[in-house]
Amino acid sequence: MNPILTVLLVDNEEENNIMKKIFLIGCLALLNFSCTNDNDDKLTFDFEGPWTLFNVSCFCDFGGDTDFSTHKITFDAEEVIIENSGQNEFLTNAEGAYTVTDSIITFNNGEQYKIEVKLDRLYLIFEDDPEVADDELTLEYFRG
Repeated sequence: MNPILTVLLVDNEEENNIMKKIFLIGCLALLNFSCTNDNDDKLTFDFEGPWTLFNVSCFCDFGGDTDFSTHKITFDAEEVIIENSGQNEFLTNAEGAYTVTDSIITFNNGEQYKIEVKLDRLYLIFEDDPEVADDELTLEYFRG
């Protein structure tokens, strides 16, 4: 075999191996950056501001045309203000400071609700005791 041809073949193989390594490193870097978690496993809810109750789901009877809109809640960054001006009262003694951990809101009175925000709707779902029958309660609010 011609010595010049042998040197050219060896050089091409080394260049190909280097290019393959560079390509592989580039693909791994691209894959790593494309799979990052942008939300840092932290749930955030946009529920600050006023909310008006319009529906209650529970094993209870409110009668025919119950007006739930007399119950209003207003969240700011650190506390909740609750207005119960009608016949039915909800979230009693819950006014004041609250905490949110994951998707659970804990009010000042110790009651806990799962919180869901969907578009202009806020759902507070009472964290019921599995040993107590019929204590399920869902409060559905609209913004405003």
